[in-house]
Amino acid sequence: MDIKAVIQDKEKEFINVAMDIWNYAETGYKEFKSAKRLCDCLREEGFNINDSIPELPTAFIAEYGSGKPVVAFWAEYDALPGLSQKVLPFKEPVAEGAPGHGCGHNLLGTASLAAAVAVKELIKKGKIKGTVRLYGTPAEELLTGKVVMVKLGLFDDVDAVIGWHPERINMVMETPTSAVCQVKFHYKGKTAHAAVDPWNGRSALDAVELLNISANYLREHVPPGTTLHYSTLTEPLAPNIVPEKASAWYFVRARKRETAQSVYGRLVRCAKAAAEMTDTKVEVEFCGGCSDYLPNRTIEKCLYEAMVSCEPISYTEEEMDFIRDISKTLPGSLEASQAQVRTDYGINVSDKLICDFFAPLSETKRKTCITGSMDIGDVSYIVPTAQINIACYGYAIAGHSWQVAAYAGHSVGMKGMLKAGEVMAKGAKLLFEDTSIIDRAKEEHKESLGGKPYESPLPDGYKPF
Repeated sequence: MDIKAVIQDKEKEFINVAMDIWNYAETGYKEFKSAKRLCDCLREEGFNINDSIPELPTAFIAEYGSGKPVVAFWAEYDALPGLSQKVLPFKEPVAEGAPGHGCGHNLLGTASLAAAVAVKELIKKGKIKGTVRLYGTPAEELLTGKVVMVKLGLFDDVDAVIGWHPERINMVMETPTSAVCQVKFHYKGKTAHAAVDPWNGRSALDAVELLNISANYLREHVPPGTTLHYSTLTEPLAPNIVPEKASAWYFVRARKRETAQSVYGRLVRCAKAAAEMTDTKVEVEFCGGCSDYLPNRTIEKCLYEAMVSCEPISYTEEEMDFIRDISKTLPGSLEASQAQVRTDYGINVSDKLICDFFAPLSETKRKTCITGSMDIGDVSYIVPTAQINIACYGYAIAGHSWQVAAYAGHSVGMKGMLKAGEVMAKGAKLLFEDTSIIDRAKEEHKESLGGKPYESPLPDGYKPF
């Protein structure tokens, strides 16, 4: 039985797992049911499970086989707050304000499960030798789960890592991502009557506003590709009371970890200066961070070879109607995405609602950088890592949206999930069959690091929750 046949044979089981996780819709570090669902399935498949990681109670490591090479996949299964949505092409939450899989992680984790199971079957039948692992990595949306696992040394003996993410295009993900530092600044002042004796008060809100002003000036003097974005965190305030407490939550993103950390340090100084100016006190709460992602071209070529060996996904008339109806809820998105495909790949998709081709490798895209962040970046600093994107929704889509949550519970998303499992398993098979590819990937990885040792963006003693 080949990889495609294994996945087809267990298709209903994988879809059931994905739908269960979709229904659980658990946010970061609270994914107890989702992690258990995956572990239960892996145990039935004969994997050895380590689900007792004290620092991360919703993380796990599943393993099958023995010896080298060790090729790993990763599973994510956290949902996003406030994105509850029924499997409908119009907005209607399952429960108002509840979490939902607006990033498709129910699909992500289950496709990785499918890939691991397919590779396990090859090892079991003696067609390949080595060890396959599936890492259950919690709280990707908080950008810290994998960073903690790397700091604990849980990836140290892995030879190569393969992953994926639901997207609008079938492609190898060739681009690096941004590093990030997250921080909350909590100010404490002194209340007073804002009209009668404001001179006796010390406004925490003034401190937040001065921090934000200084951050605005700082933005002019940071390297290209660096961004600072924030939200204010304040309790309901009455205008006639000088506010005693106020906070701000900042993300500092940059193309390299070192840059993000440097700008973060400057922002902290701005925060302390704002406290000095307002005669308030500030608590600096470092909320975590992750490194930029280092693509590995050697493994990417294997994944591309695996991808183009697969049959494209086909859709029913009912599925196309669903895609068409959802597309109408995002005016302008379809045309913008179609134009981007033309720019990136020179392919005209103006008459298409969803990707029906495998995008070629692109040296142009490889030189760009995604402004968002992923905690797989830290894994990529210690292990050669590569990943793919598979279309699980139409060209018209918005990230972290109810539309993604709807697709994540629909057969359109499930078809993409199963295809991703097939591609990843085929890519891993190539690595097991020819370990010289792993040797070349490690050499490329070494060159990418440029002799710089990995440094965790998390301080010693950091607790993710």
